Amino acid sequence: MKIALIAHDKKKKDMIELAKKYQNLLSRHELIATGTTGTLLTKETGLPIACYLSAH
Repeated sequence: MKIALIAHDKKKKDMIELAKKYQNLLSRHELIATGTTGTLLTKETGLPIACYLSAH
């Protein structure tokens, strides 16, 4: 399953905590995220995440 992880700037810390809590579950799926969120999540969890540019 492909899962998109997207967080507003003010919610990135919450997204990191969620990813840490569910890291084992998330590791079984294909993860995608916008650039900043994906980079932060990979740094904090080690999960492989494909990063894409956000659209404005």
